[in-house]
Amino acid sequence: MIIVCPRCGSLNKAPDSKLRSGNLPNCGRCHAPLFDGHPADLGSAEDFDRMIGKTELPVLVDFWAGWCGPRSAS
Repeated sequence: MIIVCPRCGSLNKAPDSKLRSGNLPNCGRCHAPLFDGHPADLGSAEDFDRMIGKTELPVLVDFWAGWCGPRSAS
């Protein structure tokens, strides 16, 4: 499975068996955890394309803006 590093953006190959075992991988380039338990902040279209367009993982996206009515109500 191809996973994009949220820190440096490099592509990492991780075997499905490693992901299922709970032994979560680190990035091969920067050695940061590929899954840190926090949402990735994608501040630009380029960041979005890099992270979402190249991963083989299912992705949940929450689009929001500070000026948005429902966001202001909370």
